[in-house]
Amino acid sequence: MILIEPIHGWEGQGIRSYGNVVMSSLAVMQISHTEEMLECFLVLFPLHLLILSMDHQERRFIYQGLLPLSGMSAVCEQSNTGYTFEVSGPMIEPRQVSCLSSSERTLWISALREHIQEANAHCPPVTPAISILSYLIPCDQLWKKRELIRYLTSCPILKWEGKAIHHMGHVIFLSTVQAAHTIDADFEDRIMVLFPEDLVFLSVDSHKTLVIHQGTLPLNAIHIEESLMWNGRYEFQITGDLMEPMLILCISPEDYTKWIFHLQKPRPIHCGVTLHPPPFVPTKYRRR
Repeated sequence: MILIEPIHGWEGQGIRSYGNVVMSSLAVMQISHTEEMLECFLVLFPLHLLILSMDHQERRFIYQGLLPLSGMSAVCEQSNTGYTFEVSGPMIEPRQVSCLSSSERTLWISALREHIQEANAHCPPVTPAISILSYLIPCDQLWKKRELIRYLTSCPILKWEGKAIHHMGHVIFLSTVQAAHTIDADFEDRIMVLFPEDLVFLSVDSHKTLVIHQGTLPLNAIHIEESLMWNGRYEFQITGDLMEPMLILCISPEDYTKWIFHLQKPRPIHCGVTLHPPPFVPTKYRRR
């Protein structure tokens, strides 16, 4: 079924290109430092570990991630709550995997270690950007948003200006969007990140290996206007005194609703006179 039936949300090249299935089984997975538990179906290929969930109502698999074995480690955990092992790597958030039996855990650890060794011998080391951005974008699931936030606040960002990103406060919300100047309607893919005082626009290169800063807007200098959904599009407009209006197109109604909620919240008014540089408007949208 995995090799023949379509997998909902599957990205990249055909699944058969990853080689023969070494082993697969049902398990429960938890990402470190979260309470989220995911019943999943693990599929081991010679160089990758595929994570799927099951839509029982539609009787189909849902794509949850594809992890490269190169650089990964598999460690047996002593747990009183199940037969658990942990997979981790330099570019992979540690995950605890609970098997249905002790023998099944032993099989997984043995198979993973064998193929990790083969992957390290045949694959050159990959950079964090290659190993994670290609799996997290488009950022259309909660676990992807969480891991993308964790990555963006620690990775180098090209053309970054101003104070360091990790000094801008906690990330309130993040999603991938399409943004366009309202005059020429030339939509481009962006990662939009909301901080307590700023709205940051980022992009990635065509190979999804680099993050590039495209602009920052202070929240006290902008406001948004909702637009009705038409032709299945969820979009709103950002306007400000020192910028041309921008159209933001969300990829899901959930993202649209959350952006409207967060960006329409009233901001505190600071008393007194302060001098600030003009907002750094995203490069594609500066007034010509």
